[in-house]
Amino acid sequence: MIQDVLEAEANAIRNIPATNPFVECVELFLDAKRNGGKLIISGVGKAGEVGKKIAVTFCSIGLPSVVLHPLEAQHGDLGLLSGNDVLFLISNSGKTREILELEVLAKRLVPTIKVVSLTGKDNSDLAARSDFVLWTGDPDEICPLGLTPTTSTTTMSVIGDVLSALIVHLSGYSAQDYALRHHSGYLGEKSRLSHSAQSSPEGEQRELQHVYETLHKENHDFQTNNWMLDELPYLQALNKISKIDSIVEIGCGNGRFAIEAAKQFKSFTAIDWAASPIVLNSELPANLDYVVADVFKISIPEADAVVSADFFEHLAVDRIPLLLEKLSSAAPVQFHKIACYPDSRKLHLTLLSPEEWLAMFQEIDPAFSIHKIEYRRGRADQPVVTIIR
Repeated sequence: MIQDVLEAEANAIRNIPATNPFVECVELFLDAKRNGGKLIISGVGKAGEVGKKIAVTFCSIGLPSVVLHPLEAQHGDLGLLSGNDVLFLISNSGKTREILELEVLAKRLVPTIKVVSLTGKDNSDLAARSDFVLWTGDPDEICPLGLTPTTSTTTMSVIGDVLSALIVHLSGYSAQDYALRHHSGYLGEKSRLSHSAQSSPEGEQRELQHVYETLHKENHDFQTNNWMLDELPYLQALNKISKIDSIVEIGCGNGRFAIEAAKQFKSFTAIDWAASPIVLNSELPANLDYVVADVFKISIPEADAVVSADFFEHLAVDRIPLLLEKLSSAAPVQFHKIACYPDSRKLHLTLLSPEEWLAMFQEIDPAFSIHKIEYRRGRADQPVVTIIR
């Protein structure tokens, strides 16, 4: 009997249709992620437990996923849906009442939401309502009663594994990416040791650079926000007092400020050590030079002004004076906006008060001064200092 069970489970896996729209579903998931969305997975009973396993696996490989219980959805949890999400519904029969109700409620709230179903019945009501259907092949349950979910949940779980493997493959996910999300335990240690980022100061710098590359590709806020955009009117006003034809921005991030500022000034050079997909996919003005490089390893072009925001605090404190000298000699006008509080991702390597930052700048040139001190989100524990010359 044991051998029969093993054979039945193995045959059920072999009979999962390889023609399922696996790639199409993964591309849909990754598009949702790029647009700031997430995967919302729901099932009832054993199917729901399979959904939990799929969700936590997807999270560990960089695809934000949450489990939504269909009953709790009807009592307010439906509010976690957003326009860029994808709904992943699991039901072996394809006619689970709670799941069908969830699909109706979700589309009532977000009419454009895409639905992927994982089911044993490809001709079911659920399948008919889905944009993509992942079919298990509808194997017979190996339970002697023919009732307990056994081979059906095995095939569902394996389909989740197929999707996971494709997500890693199609997104270019690396061991470093995995280590950023799975810090503890055996797997965390294994993923960190699988690359050399921990072996030297140069390796640590490479690891930090990789963090920014990941943020550029995956983090919606990182792709959207740019502190320097708010400072463009000040620089335009300053241009009327001190003629500014050329600007160099270090740590240009998503490049949104650089693209806008290039429309106002004759020449603009934007430098960052991690390439921004937004910049790479934009039609750049002819006077904008976008440079992907480590600012410590290249010559800074001479300009009328050097600007930065959310940059210096990400450097180790012993590296900052050397760079300050380099930047100070590159342009007479200096404008640097610096966060003076710990970052939630632990990426602020140097934590100084506004006065301590000013003292560091004035060691290079006493002409540096504090232009303003702001507070992020109105919080007194999150000061942001702007230092100018």
